[in-house]
Amino acid sequence: MSELDQLRFCLRALGLVLPADGEARLLAFQQELLAWNRKFNLTAIRDPLESVEKHLVDSLTPLPLLVPGERLLDLGSGAGLPALPLKIARPEMPVVSLDSQEKKILFQRHVARKLGLRDFTAVCARIEDFAARSAEQGAYSLVIARALASLEQLLAWAAPLVAENGRFIAMKAQEEDGDPALLAEQAGFRLLAEEALCLPVSGAQRRLQVFGRAR
Repeated sequence: MSELDQLRFCLRALGLVLPADGEARLLAFQQELLAWNRKFNLTAIRDPLESVEKHLVDSLTPLPLLVPGERLLDLGSGAGLPALPLKIARPEMPVVSLDSQEKKILFQRHVARKLGLRDFTAVCARIEDFAARSAEQGAYSLVIARALASLEQLLAWAAPLVAENGRFIAMKAQEEDGDPALLAEQAGFRLLAEEALCLPVSGAQRRLQVFGRAR
């Protein structure tokens, strides 16, 4: 099976719809990622077919939850996951991608230039330092984080960055100990929704947890 066939199979299985050039741009991003990975060790996954599912498709699972007009911040985005696939899928959405490793931010900027992605900003900074900037506090209608830390820590990081009516989405590989509703309340959020899903090829389990600012 080719990478394109794998991508199309997974997109159909999850009911995900891309713009006309979305598949080509996603695979161009993946090719750059695999090429850079040989020199700079950006991710642990090196097999092209596994990369399609675990990098591209996994990053797109929140796609049905996105709302037009949102400004997205991806915390600890690494090599641009999920920031770059989501930007490719929703090119009109402003995206800020945050990571503390310069090599990963340089890669993201390279991809954004190569693919002509507008209104995509890759920032090299620690989350705590970024959140302390007054211009960033409450500036994002949607904050997202993928496989980065415990839910308690993610909520604490997201709290100063989410706008008053904004949301935070945690992309988790598995269910954690602890009540997400209680953890949300302690951080000034409320749990809006939880969705469990499986990646179509590997059957790997994923969980999307959506939180809104508490009033």
